[in-house]
Amino acid sequence: MSQSIQSVLNAFAVLETVADRQPVGLSETARLTGLPKTTVLRCLATLHETGWLRPSIDGRSEWSLTNRSLLIGMRSTPAGGLAAVAQEELSAIREEVGETVHLLVRDEDSQVVVSRADGVNAIRTYLGLGTRVPFHSTGSGRAMLAAMPADERDRLLDGEASLPGFDREAVEKHVTAAITRGYAVNHGEWRSEVGGVGVAIFGGAGDLRGAVSVSLPAARLAKIGAESVADVLLASQRRLSHILR
Repeated sequence: MSQSIQSVLNAFAVLETVADRQPVGLSETARLTGLPKTTVLRCLATLHETGWLRPSIDGRSEWSLTNRSLLIGMRSTPAGGLAAVAQEELSAIREEVGETVHLLVRDEDSQVVVSRADGVNAIRTYLGLGTRVPFHSTGSGRAMLAAMPADERDRLLDGEASLPGFDREAVEKHVTAAITRGYAVNHGEWRSEVGGVGVAIFGGAGDLRGAVSVSLPAARLAKIGAESVADVLLASQRRLSHILR
């Protein structure tokens, strides 16, 4: 095998290790890949130069993925097309409610943020593209759970049962409410001072494509009421479902 091909294999090994363990440092990456530290250091430098990795901003000499891998991956998945179609709708929701709007899709046993329209308030919520989010404690996740077959929903919840704060009975109540009213609410169960309202997004065949959620400080959600946000989201849900036919 030529040296040039081995170099590529080394770079991919480093990239995949960082993706699995981020943020991760040089020594740990070398241990996990079995590569010499000098080789790992060259790979990290090259991947940083080409825009795939970024160093930690706190000076701890650890590495994480940039959004480049997410954006490249989205080009070959249905999520990429959904994000492109939905972006204008996310902006329209943001203009109406003034809060941050996220588009999330399922990725195996979690959901991931694939698009966002930032809120206009000085104090607003933020989730980076590529952020993985649990199902049981978020508005978007509960909305997707409500749209799933019961056996699939149970399997996902079984997988999240060990997460901090998981309460199966409470989750079931939230999901039942979401099935009844068409939207789901989070009053700070995932992050204590952040609330959210979410709706599921469906394709033309009625297939679950993802969820759109409005995320905002919990105190502001309590003041304006989840119903007012839900009205905007449900109207958007209908428009997106029509577009995705």
